[in-house]
Amino acid sequence: MLVKVVVALVGVSLVGSACTMESGSDPPVRDPRARLDVLGERWMTSVATITYRTTERDPGEAASPHQCLRQFVGDTVDRQTGMMICSGTGEMRLAWEPPDRWRMDEVSPGRSLVLISTPDGDVRCRIVGPFAPRCAAAEGVGRFGSLVAPPTLTLDEIGALVTVEAERTIAGIRSECFMVEGGPADAIHRAEWCYSGDGLLLFALDQVEGGRVTIAEATEVSTGVSDRDFIVPST
Repeated sequence: MLVKVVVALVGVSLVGSACTMESGSDPPVRDPRARLDVLGERWMTSVATITYRTTERDPGEAASPHQCLRQFVGDTVDRQTGMMICSGTGEMRLAWEPPDRWRMDEVSPGRSLVLISTPDGDVRCRIVGPFAPRCAAAEGVGRFGSLVAPPTLTLDEIGALVTVEAERTIAGIRSECFMVEGGPADAIHRAEWCYSGDGLLLFALDQVEGGRVTIAEATEVSTGVSDRDFIVPST
């Protein structure tokens, strides 16, 4: 499977308007790493559907939309299309029902991708214009793997102290936020997470200086998933 974590997971169903859930009466944070572990474990036992606004940039790409647009000067790409490509923004819908199944539908300029993980296997489907989806067995969890894995995997990789960030309201839900940063000077690895009190992952950032950047911020949240989410698109 793309990701099979030892802890139990929960799924989410993305429908309608954003919820306005509030976290419970948890005590003040005294140990940021322990609190992040608790919220991460709650996420791995939640069921929900969440739509995220996403941003992604690959190593070597322009560091800003302005720099990216300059690369299109003299090209056949019009400014509006160039802005869409250079923004790096998109949308991703996650149907989350751990530990056995989840689905990501990613849409960004020039790309539409579906990732499905179930007990029967993992599938990646590319949606190319009006043509039928092109599906094949998947390897790896894709660019937004941090959404379907517990924070401890990233924390162990970075090996630095967790710090508490300012609370945020995301998709109408109060969230607790955490950050970790470390690594060699020329490749600092930074990761951030924001969770609701009951463990819904509302924001995730994974960035390596001079390398990849992925950001996902929830815009709509609902509890539950649909069995239809886990049907592989017809090819």
